[in-house]
Amino acid sequence: MKVPAITSPAYRPLLLVALLLTGLFFSRALLSLLVGLSVLLLLIPSVRKEFTAVFKKPLLFLVTGIPVFYLYLFFIDPDSYTLERLLFYLSIVGMLCLAHYMAATTELLLPFLLSLAVLSTLPTLADMLLNTGLAPLYGKGQVAYILMKGDHQRFSIWISGCLGLSWYLFVLEKKKWASVFILFFSLFLIVLAVRTGWLFILLVTLAGGLMYLRRKRSRRLWWSSLLAVLLLGGLAMSIPFVRNKIRYVQWEWSERREAEKLGASDAVRRMVNETAWTLITDHPAGLGSRKAEKRLKEEVDKAYPQSHINYEWPFNQYLYWWLTAGWILGSLPIVLLLFLLYRLYFTRNYFTAVWVIFMAMTCIYESTLEMQYGLFLAVFFTVLMYLYESGLRMRGMVKNGSTPAT
Repeated sequence: MKVPAITSPAYRPLLLVALLLTGLFFSRALLSLLVGLSVLLLLIPSVRKEFTAVFKKPLLFLVTGIPVFYLYLFFIDPDSYTLERLLFYLSIVGMLCLAHYMAATTELLLPFLLSLAVLSTLPTLADMLLNTGLAPLYGKGQVAYILMKGDHQRFSIWISGCLGLSWYLFVLEKKKWASVFILFFSLFLIVLAVRTGWLFILLVTLAGGLMYLRRKRSRRLWWSSLLAVLLLGGLAMSIPFVRNKIRYVQWEWSERREAEKLGASDAVRRMVNETAWTLITDHPAGLGSRKAEKRLKEEVDKAYPQSHINYEWPFNQYLYWWLTAGWILGSLPIVLLLFLLYRLYFTRNYFTAVWVIFMAMTCIYESTLEMQYGLFLAVFFTVLMYLYESGLRMRGMVKNGSTPAT
């Protein structure tokens, strides 16, 4: 049988995935370029037709809500930085194009994506096993990630998204080999991820496990699963890295003043967020983007002169919205989030809903959506899970003339 050329339509989406992940892991500039240029996919009539049909309402929210939000911020604080943030968020349209095009044009997307995700963990594994100079870091339950410029929070989100797609394959497409990915990503998140990864393991295992058990309807399987969860929990607690992480978190919260002096992770979050909350109550109409960041930095320096904190954003996405846009307009994204969860629940897109809940919970201790990696991963995996779980990607494949793999 003749093998298709590497530039054939069957391989183009996979080449695009490889290039996209290269940008994600190694180059923010390349990632931005790919997201920006992906809008050009809409010049293809068939792609444009299916894209607008699938994302008609979300596009309406995006192209109206985002400009309204940032034009208000520009009104109360005229600054070119605010317009830059407007363009940053409008890049979501390009992310939708990328995810839709790749999902609708190849059946190999998820196996290929998950295989690359496994490869992306190898530098971290090698770092932990071979680099003894990082032993003090591991002793505190922290990991020095190699990829994504050392962004450990977002790297944990990346692996969490791949774990969610693995559960989708295992439960809804009944692919037994997906269990290998589930086991690998779960172990990686337990042993080497920050607490973000632990949170998603809990959410997706609960959701995916319940969906799987409901399908099987076996009492023996229910009891076996409960026993397996207890055993895995006990096994996780036996891992020194996991115990060190828990102990370090307990120390941060019990020794608050000492943790603040040392600039510990949770201590810094408390100091910045408490200062942000004070500014929010003093300025209920918002401060605007640039002014809010400057004021927050000044107030943190004033309140904690010994800590040398250089952060200008709250470690909380909701506080950031309220600080910049005020109580009323700053609550609008939260209302849209609740509406999205309502729609996902009643359309039975449960895996997508779990992912959205997870991202919403990360926003409690990080301004996740204000960072390039955070925004991209949130949108990319939300769209992929929605397209697969709702069956919309198959509709696009049939109409685009693609042949599903056998």
